[in-house]
Amino acid sequence: MSALTRTTLARTDNRLRLRLPFFGGGVGQLLHYLRPLEAAATDPARPGGRRSELRSELDANHVTYRGWQLWKLNFNVTRVEGSVEEEEEQQQSGSPDAEFNEVVEKFVLTALLMIPNSLGQLLLWRSVALPELSGLSELPLALWSLNGSDLYATTFESLQWLSPMDLRRFDFVSPSSSYQINRRYRNSSTVQRYYGHQLWKLHETRLSQPQLRAFWRHFGSEVWNINQDGIDIVIEQKNVAAARQFMQQVSFSYNVMIDDMETAIDETYAEVASLEGLNDEGQQNQSRPWLEREGMLLTWRRYHDHGDIQQFLQTQLDAHSELVEIVQIGVTRNKRPLEVIRVSNGKPQNWAIFVDAGLQARDWLSPAALTYAISKLTHLWTEGKLEKMMRRIDWYFLPLANPDGYQYSRQTDRLWTKNRGYDSDSGCYGVNLDRNFEYGWGAAGSTGNPCKNLYKGAARFSEPETRALRNFLLGMRDYLGGYVSLGGYGQTVTYPWGDADYVTENQRQLRETARQAVLNLRRLNQAEYSAGTSYRQKLARPGNSADWVQDRIEPQFVYNVFLKDQGRYGYLMPPHYIVESGEEVYDFLRTIAQQLQ
Repeated sequence: MSALTRTTLARTDNRLRLRLPFFGGGVGQLLHYLRPLEAAATDPARPGGRRSELRSELDANHVTYRGWQLWKLNFNVTRVEGSVEEEEEQQQSGSPDAEFNEVVEKFVLTALLMIPNSLGQLLLWRSVALPELSGLSELPLALWSLNGSDLYATTFESLQWLSPMDLRRFDFVSPSSSYQINRRYRNSSTVQRYYGHQLWKLHETRLSQPQLRAFWRHFGSEVWNINQDGIDIVIEQKNVAAARQFMQQVSFSYNVMIDDMETAIDETYAEVASLEGLNDEGQQNQSRPWLEREGMLLTWRRYHDHGDIQQFLQTQLDAHSELVEIVQIGVTRNKRPLEVIRVSNGKPQNWAIFVDAGLQARDWLSPAALTYAISKLTHLWTEGKLEKMMRRIDWYFLPLANPDGYQYSRQTDRLWTKNRGYDSDSGCYGVNLDRNFEYGWGAAGSTGNPCKNLYKGAARFSEPETRALRNFLLGMRDYLGGYVSLGGYGQTVTYPWGDADYVTENQRQLRETARQAVLNLRRLNQAEYSAGTSYRQKLARPGNSADWVQDRIEPQFVYNVFLKDQGRYGYLMPPHYIVESGEEVYDFLRTIAQQLQ
């Protein structure tokens, strides 16, 4: 049993009982009209029965409920996934979920035949979502077990439809539901809220236009991205109405990508029921065995803490001690370790490729996608299924380059992007790590205001995270063949330079390899990425890590890879994109390995 299963079962009672919520006075009023009165006259249609005076007046329209029953189904949630007995049972009679659906189909069909009343059909069909019925046979005497997530999915929506209150407040909801996960992270009064904030995409790419500058200055709190589709601007709730009026007076068009950021933030804390792109009938281990490891907390069904990522690295070290080494390259201001995992066969003639993720704290997708790629790489290497060109490289991975900011974004402010350095003069926290490297430091596109998200820092390499990266990469300069920095968002592969339209000595090789990577990603899952210099892709960032690596170390390949998406969710990508993005990261690294000379 995996660690996740043990943890889930520990938080779950042995039997999960489903109860209808209390409706208050509404139930009493309903029963008052439905219950026959003691003084009622005898019903001629039912000898010996009674009927109320109210019912006698509504005789033409009244609906009888005589003989109806309320049943309680108790579902066992202690089923051990992946056990030998369960696999044998599935081979003989199908999965428990399929058997449960078959039971419900037969039960509902029988009930509908016995109760043809239209109201009965409405209640029965509204309770459970069913596939097409396929005949009626004898109902089995036993009830099959059903796990908590399936029970939640099949019953919660119908109960919420019946209830006037938010049922997520009750503890019978599955522990893996989004509400339960949100409650562990977002129940503090110190949490920054974004009710009513919106993300707009303006269908323009020239932010220098006077009208756009005026719009941004008066209504937009931050520009998230400028890409080929337009400009993504965050609009605070208090400015939404005025911003719409402004847009009616100018010729610009726009789309509201996120209508309520607080709701979108909640979705980033959710846990998906099944991993995207996999079969739901127990085929995960057959198709992607690197997803399920004994003792590993990371599931790639949701975004995890820094502690879970550390535990993942340690699990990789324990499982692949002949390949894996963990190197601590520094510590943050809050004393969290910056840990690099090295995957190598130890041959001295190997080139090295360094990959980091999560320089921006609110970017949760790139650390999750990189850990997925690491798990796939180590598994295929151990099983002897990894291509030769991947095995002749020393891989260095830093899955979380900004752990302080990442944890703060998880627990306090979901849209926090800087680290947690403190400026005593202003009283503000944080430096944007992707503006703190030496090359281009302080140029337009950054700010000297410590309270802004684009704050460049008090000096070049003023932060422990950027200094640790600088020192470690300089120590690899003799054998560093490639540097890749993963981040969000934009679906773009960029390379230096970002400050101007200059040409590097290796730009032809960078361009051709980037184009090949884009073609490979399109073949992989129809992902539409673009490629070009940071300057031409309008993703220039003065003081970023890639330009500094190109300037000081000059490896063969230097790339920024901006993962999904193009503005539909922005930095608030739901977790069901993790596996798909992890496959894209692995495919991109495979392309680099093929081209590395």
